[in-house]
Amino acid sequence: MSLDRLGPGAVATVPPDCLVCEAARLMTMYSVGALVIADSRYAKPRGIITDRDLVKLIGEGLDPKVTTVASFVGPPLETAPAEAGAEELLAHMHKAGVRRLPLVDHEGRLFDIVSLDDLLVRLGKQLGQVAETIEREFQQEHPTASAQEQAH
Repeated sequence: MSLDRLGPGAVATVPPDCLVCEAARLMTMYSVGALVIADSRYAKPRGIITDRDLVKLIGEGLDPKVTTVASFVGPPLETAPAEAGAEELLAHMHKAGVRRLPLVDHEGRLFDIVSLDDLLVRLGKQLGQVAETIEREFQQEHPTASAQEQAH
């Protein structure tokens, strides 16, 4: 199963020196639940900050007006190749225990991001197509008589 991609540059990014409060504002403005931390939209991703991270950070008493997103740059970021299929991405997410996965090109530069929600929507559409196919096949094998035929 392949994915329809938005393409390079469509990912919401922030530089490491971005304040957490600004990251929260950008998430709201872009209607996204995560921002990739990178020096530019086409750079190698360095980290990711999610809406859940914001809640945890505030819950721990850190000041979002002072704290930068650089605190979310840590161990090597889990990424996947941009050409990976849905099954591969799901396996990678499961193994890494992540809900969002930045996709990178062959040089490790940010290309896109995929979420479990994206994969679930794609899978749901495909399952819907499978159900429609089964229904059509069943109707062809077991046609119901028209109302006119039933009247005679």
